[in-house]
Amino acid sequence: MIDRVFILLVLLCLPLSGLSSPWYEQLEGSLKQALSSQLVQMAQKMGISDYRYSIDLNYLDSRLNLTPCQIPLNIETPQPLELGRSHIKVACQDTTPWALNVPTDVNLFTPVVVLNQPISKDQVITEDQLNLQRQNLAELRNGYYLKKDQVIGKQSKRALAGQTVLNSYLINPALMIHKGDKVMIIASKGSMSVKMPGEALSDGREGRQIRVRNSRSERIIRAKVVGPGEVLVHF
Repeated sequence: MIDRVFILLVLLCLPLSGLSSPWYEQLEGSLKQALSSQLVQMAQKMGISDYRYSIDLNYLDSRLNLTPCQIPLNIETPQPLELGRSHIKVACQDTTPWALNVPTDVNLFTPVVVLNQPISKDQVITEDQLNLQRQNLAELRNGYYLKKDQVIGKQSKRALAGQTVLNSYLINPALMIHKGDKVMIIASKGSMSVKMPGEALSDGREGRQIRVRNSRSERIIRAKVVGPGEVLVHF
């Protein structure tokens, strides 16, 4: 008689709601407790205070009949935790061992920045065009913004409908410098910095690099746009 059994999950279209047994209640409670703790930590790292979450266990074979574990279950959650659907290994390592790969849906709901009206291509986004709307972050695969000031002043890459969840694929950084503008070049090395006048040789968006001519030396350099009329170069 084999006294050590390793049971792998068989995926069938049978919902977990059909399961009601001591081993399943132990698995569900342990898994949800571990994931809940990680979700709270995730929200704290993201600076989110207004949120709620859900953890759903899906589709285990209803014919499973396992022995409740006499020691705490070993749960291998992804690091870092991933939102959405994933498989999480849960194992019992006592004298009657077993292990399952449990299909799990992890969802985190919090307000994100959306448009409250349609806007046209290349339109500069203003605060009165924005709302915060609660969304499931697990479904926002292209990203999102949590604060309006992360979006205000940026420009739409294309025409956008109202209620659109904004992300970096839909908007450009703010245009802070135009070709021919007089700019201040900040040359930095460690804690030292020197400022000198220059001229922008192309349009510049926040965080992007542009070509700039040093008005004193006539040397052309590449520098990062850090503010209206300001560029930064490290030396």
